[in-house]
Amino acid sequence: MLWLLGLALVGPWLALAIMVVRAPGAKTGSNDASGSSIYDDFVRPCRPGPWGELLYSRLLIEPPDQFVTEKDLVPEELKWVFKGYSPAQLQELWHSADLTPTQIKMLTESIVAPGESGAITIKPTPEIILDLSTPARTAIYSALSLFLENPSQNEPFRFRADAADEWFTHSGLSPDTIKLVKRLLYRRGTSLLFSDEDVVLPLLPTRDERFKLMKTLERKSTLLVKLLVKTDSDLAALTSYWGRGPRTKDLKALLESISHRPRGIAIDVAHLLPRFPRARLYTYPQPTDHPEDGLHDCHWTCLNFFNDPPDEKYADDAIVKQTLETQYVRVVGRPALGDIFVFARPDGKVIHSCVYIADDIVFTKNGSSSIMPWILMNLSDVIAFYPAEPPLTISAFRRRDL
Repeated sequence: MLWLLGLALVGPWLALAIMVVRAPGAKTGSNDASGSSIYDDFVRPCRPGPWGELLYSRLLIEPPDQFVTEKDLVPEELKWVFKGYSPAQLQELWHSADLTPTQIKMLTESIVAPGESGAITIKPTPEIILDLSTPARTAIYSALSLFLENPSQNEPFRFRADAADEWFTHSGLSPDTIKLVKRLLYRRGTSLLFSDEDVVLPLLPTRDERFKLMKTLERKSTLLVKLLVKTDSDLAALTSYWGRGPRTKDLKALLESISHRPRGIAIDVAHLLPRFPRARLYTYPQPTDHPEDGLHDCHWTCLNFFNDPPDEKYADDAIVKQTLETQYVRVVGRPALGDIFVFARPDGKVIHSCVYIADDIVFTKNGSSSIMPWILMNLSDVIAFYPAEPPLTISAFRRRDL
């Protein structure tokens, strides 16, 4: 009886102690200012370097409701344009996509006669598109992506393939809609792509479902990056790396004040960036922000990284090219904060540019559209965002005065 009484008194407390020890917050390892573990399923350390001890986690952002307009909810006419293709080349594409004789016959009957000059134009039915296998969709859409006349394939919706479920999590979409969309996804490199909004939109029963779909498709995966500053951190090295340009004095004072905390603190990297990227990170450009003679695209973003206020002349592609040729030098060796990565085709045509931050992290705006935010991404994910055959070349450039 005494043993049973003792167990009844001690048992609940013992169980509580086990629960506390096993709780997620009770992990061992490096601690932040609150004493809890800084490493968990969502936080990852970057590689060591002159940038200091960086930690990052992924987050999902989507545009504000007002950025999805009524026009976005109205499907466009289904049309494929193959510029410079001959009938024989088209047949070769069909066979490489492993289409059935019935599918080839239906697509051949969908050719628009006489078609556009120097191009073969096809108006496929929704049934043809829905019936494509994933390999067939990948092959055909990869060919279509080379031409601006095919905007859905040239600029498809994109997401990281290893995080496909996150794309639709908490979207509010019905299971049937998610199932349909996932069936139409195709892959290039490490990216999942979707180009069939004009097929899916008419199949959705309500405006609300169409609205949720478009907003979900426009989601972007980005990074939240923090610098861990501790009492033993090399403040001179950190100030040298993050304080490029005229900000060294102010940045040194900030880092010193943080380092005085007994356990240090993890500060958002956004606070260490120049004013231009700091003001835009994780935001979407308002349409009124666009100059009349150009758009706020990746090149405008890169060349204004250290500028305050930004210079609108960099909305002109010709000036962008001239500036890179005369005011920048090619980087040999390790890149540094603010260097520009330029993505180009073998013929020299520049496709994209982004700004190096640290380790494998870049500051980028993937397109001029207002639904494309300014975000931090892994360079490998940006490369996957712009697949090409042959692969694009990537060169690093640095301002001469830096």
